[in-house]
Amino acid sequence: MDRNSRQSTAVQFEAIVRPEFNALYRAALRLTRSREDAEDLVQDVLLRAYPELDRLATLESPRGWLLRVQYRIFVDEFRRKARAPFLAAGDALDTDLCACEQPGLEELADAALRRERLARVWNKLDRQQRALLALHAEGYSLAELETFSGLSRNAISVRLHRARARLADLIRNDSTGALQLVRMEG
Repeated sequence: MDRNSRQSTAVQFEAIVRPEFNALYRAALRLTRSREDAEDLVQDVLLRAYPELDRLATLESPRGWLLRVQYRIFVDEFRRKARAPFLAAGDALDTDLCACEQPGLEELADAALRRERLARVWNKLDRQQRALLALHAEGYSLAELETFSGLSRNAISVRLHRARARLADLIRNDSTGALQLVRMEG
């Protein structure tokens, strides 16, 4: 492949992917809850998408295809890590993801406690539950989740319900958070 051909391929790829980049990054951030991991996930998606340029060029909207690839990479990575005997050092949650418009001290403290509690229990959900909750919270419809995950709409609804119920139970039963509140008040 000559230099001009490579440049035109790169330009074509950028034209297709650039409009979808923010959606990919937001979804990756919701999935991973870490800026660095989200950037890595988007990069992995783009690396897998580049050889599929001809396929991407034929799609009316490549976002669904890209998000499905992203979801599958995310789940595959979890499976790989689940088989590993240890967690990588970079697997800690980034708890600075939420920002508020000039909140008061009490609101800041409440928000910090909620983020800490969610951060503690989030990883207790299985990877698929986290993925579905994150994508749904990002605003993706059941039809879009059906496209990304390859599951039926009913299966997605059931899994979302179970994930929400499990998350609520985990938060409700988070004794670490209750201990911190007692220490702060006492």
